[in-house]
Amino acid sequence: MEIPDKIHTSATIREVISPRTCHAALPNGKMIFAFTSKKIETLPLHEGGKVRVQMDVADFSRGEMLGEG
Repeated sequence: MEIPDKIHTSATIREVISPRTCHAALPNGKMIFAFTSKKIETLPLHEGGKVRVQMDVADFSRGEMLGEG
C-alpha cells in the first residue's frame, strides 16, 4: 500500500489575513495557515466560509486552498 504525498480535506476559515491567506480550522479543530497559489484566481475568503485544502503529509500546519467547499 502506497502512502500518499498529499492529503485533501475541508477547512473552515476563522480569520482572513489577506486576499490569498487565512487561518482555518480543520474538522478535528486544529488551526492551520491556509493560502492560495498564484496560479489560480483569488477565492472569495470570508470568516465561516468552507474551503478545500491540500496538505503535505510532512507538514500539517499549513495547507493550500484549492477551492470553495
